Amino acid sequence: MTKKTDLIVIASAKAQPGKEQALEQALRDVAKPTRAQPGCVSFTLFRSLENPAIIVGFERWASKADHANHIQGAHVQTLMMAMGPVLAEPPHIVAYEIIDEE
Repeated sequence: MTKKTDLIVIASAKAQPGKEQALEQALRDVAKPTRAQPGCVSFTLFRSLENPAIIVGFERWASKADHANHIQGAHVQTLMMAMGPVLAEPPHIVAYEIIDEE
């Protein structure tokens, strides 16, 4: 049975041409501290096979409050500063509630 408080966040970021590795490194740098945060159930990064400039983060949080605390964290603020000069466009971030899972 799914906990009704679980929150899924899917964030997509696209690097400028030639800045793909810088984007990947910036996201990898926040992966470990994000996974260590209270309420982080999982945090996984994926690269698009169709467009290697796009990296997607799949996050699962125990609650909306846990995700809100994550967004306020110092490592997220550092990430935002690091991504600024490498992004081709603003990141696309969408939060979802789970309605059915195995």
